[in-house]
Amino acid sequence: MDLELLLQTYAQQPAILLLLLFLAPFVLEEAAIVAGAALAAAGQLPAAAVVAALFAGMVISDWMLYALGAGAGQSSRVRGWVGAGNIEYGRRLLSRGMLPAAVSARLVPWLLLPVFVASGFVQVGFGRFAAINAGIALVYTNVLFWGIYGFNLVLFDTLAQWGWVAVAALAAAILLATRAVAKRLGGRRDDQD
Repeated sequence: MDLELLLQTYAQQPAILLLLLFLAPFVLEEAAIVAGAALAAAGQLPAAAVVAALFAGMVISDWMLYALGAGAGQSSRVRGWVGAGNIEYGRRLLSRGMLPAAVSARLVPWLLLPVFVASGFVQVGFGRFAAINAGIALVYTNVLFWGIYGFNLVLFDTLAQWGWVAVAALAAAILLATRAVAKRLGGRRDDQD
């Protein structure tokens, strides 16, 4: 079966699209929200179902990052490599400041992975982690989705089918911007070492 036929067969099925929107935050949350808002604004999917799929994907991916860190924290080899002093410092820092750390992780590009993995590694309580991150994800998903959804409604009304080109350009710009910020921040850290 060729890829074009596969896409034509399944791309118009709401359940498949919602599954893909659930999985997309595992890769890049912002692009998933842009795509979901565009699909909802174009009338391909109900907006509430899109928000629910995106939110669920974000929360489950957060939990998986925490679990990855918790698993790594069980390895004596990894714990020895990190060092007891660093682990205790990370535990104190994240225990006192889980809320600001979680908000920063959600807002600063590419910070989510290290903060959430570290939360599991230093054994910040999972219930606390899950509740704080679910609350932040709920606000973050809704604010971004509904803002982009409204923008897409205007875009599709103004540009008709050319609106998809603008949406693709917006998604590409988000991807490139987050990569540029991450590269810049990574370069600064290397310069400081």
